[in-house]
Amino acid sequence: TVFTSYNKFSKEPVNTDLVAYVTERAMAGIFHMVAAEEQKIRKDPMARTSDLLKKVFAN
Repeated sequence: TVFTSYNKFSKEPVNTDLVAYVTERAMAGIFHMVAAEEQKIRKDPMARTSDLLKKVFAN
């Protein structure tokens, strides 16, 4: 295939496994959203809406 030929000469091969690519990108998106939510919780005490969050992020 075109990708096989490309991968022979490229320093960064193209991943043609669509399932693996979608899974990897979905996980990256989830971790990005979790990090954004954690940052919001740390900056804004009002974002700590549950008893567990209040306990975890207590000063």
